[in-house]
Amino acid sequence: MFGNKNKAELTAMKAQVDGLKGLTSALEKSMAVVELGLDGKILRANDNFLAAMGYRAEELATKTHRDFCEPEMLRSREYADLWASLKAGKFISGTFKRVGKNGHSVWLEASYNPVTDAQGNVVKVVKYALDVTTRVMLENETSSKLAAVDRAMAICEFEPNGNVITANNNFLNVMGYALAEIKGKHHRSFCEPTLVNSPEYTEFWRKLNHGEFIGDQFKRIGKQGRVVWLEATYNPVFDVDGKLYKIVKFASDITQRVEKQEADAHGASRAYHISAETEKVAEQGTLVIQETAREMRQISENIGASAKLVSQLGDRSEQITAIVNTIRGIADQTNLLA
Repeated sequence: MFGNKNKAELTAMKAQVDGLKGLTSALEKSMAVVELGLDGKILRANDNFLAAMGYRAEELATKTHRDFCEPEMLRSREYADLWASLKAGKFISGTFKRVGKNGHSVWLEASYNPVTDAQGNVVKVVKYALDVTTRVMLENETSSKLAAVDRAMAICEFEPNGNVITANNNFLNVMGYALAEIKGKHHRSFCEPTLVNSPEYTEFWRKLNHGEFIGDQFKRIGKQGRVVWLEATYNPVFDVDGKLYKIVKFASDITQRVEKQEADAHGASRAYHISAETEKVAEQGTLVIQETAREMRQISENIGASAKLVSQLGDRSEQITAIVNTIRGIADQTNLLA
């Protein structure tokens, strides 16, 4: 009876051991694994760890955990606490920056697991890790880009219903508000009543809630009714399940540019009207000059005719004088004869 019981227990234990071996084998295939002594010496490393760090197995014979860390880390309180916790049997996990062969940076998503003997004493540490260098570098690049955008642009985040979640300092400065004044307020607070009550505004939010990107120049209203022109994009953001959870607005203040364009357009319109009026006056002046010239030609012609008439009258006057003189002469002769 006892033999059967022991046999059953042994069978169960064997199954458990086989299960653990299978699990360990799976971890060895998918993860970087390294075993460390309590002094940090490398006891064993699998192929995944060697590939991640850029070493051959024989090169790790004299290496310790310290050889994979930056000098600043080795001098830090954080590093001392890491080993103090591991020696005390505490499990440690996180994302760690380590140094591979030739000094290149390696980021590991890792767990440090203290291993104890039958008496509960920690005898070594097994580290399971995934190489997440590419992911971390992409995250850092994205973070740097977002930081650059945050410095350069006005940013405001909205819930899908249009309420403000948060805004950066650039947006607050452009609109003239403090964050506490707009947090929770609806987007319509920045719009003219005529726009808010229009079908266009309803369609604007319908598109955003359907995940459509919108970009354009927008007229908005800042604090105390000040008109603000923004070159902006509204960007729907989705969670890991593909559900819309916020809308991020990136904007540049183009108020001065728009006002200058409007002033230039007004000046051009005014110049056009002045030019048109000047042209009209010039045309009228030309007509006046042409009419005056015509009248002057007529006067000249009249003067010419008058001169001719005067000349003709002069000729006739001489003829009349001659006739009168002849008549007078005849009369005188008649008187003498009488």
